[in-house]
Amino acid sequence: MSLEELARLLRVLRLLLPGLVTYIAVMLTVMPLGIPFIAVVTPFLSLMAVYYWSIYRPDLLPPVAVFTLGILQDILTGGPVGLLALVLLLVQASAVSQRRILLGQAFSVEWAGLLLIAAGAGAVSWMLACAYYFALVPPIPFVVQALITAALYPLGSWLFNRVARLTIGAE
Repeated sequence: MSLEELARLLRVLRLLLPGLVTYIAVMLTVMPLGIPFIAVVTPFLSLMAVYYWSIYRPDLLPPVAVFTLGILQDILTGGPVGLLALVLLLVQASAVSQRRILLGQAFSVEWAGLLLIAAGAGAVSWMLACAYYFALVPPIPFVVQALITAALYPLGSWLFNRVARLTIGAE
């Protein structure tokens, strides 16, 4: 393999990093931890990843990738297929629409945006789950998941930021 081919391969790999990181977030979300009832309130790691990349590198995480990863998470969690895919697409659309406002702001503004989006995603997920099951599903797990997701976002953002530095100059 020539040096030019290797450089091209590394450039392509750097461009794929946001999708790969989001895939890892999906896998971490569905990984069995052996803790009773933890699945009910697992942090929505893929939401964090989609939110972050939608603000900082929306060009590297297209909607088709978000949809595919959402479907994968739906299948792996055994939930209604399409529910998380729809929620993640709504998160992406919301974050991209607010991108100009969030870029360049203090981290607290970005974090507040994530809290609002996580709360909205929890509410939408709860409503869709109620509609899917034709029953009033308890909302508490959705609320707790949104709060845990928001509480962990500073750590997630820090990690995503480290990965994002690898994508600089990858175009």
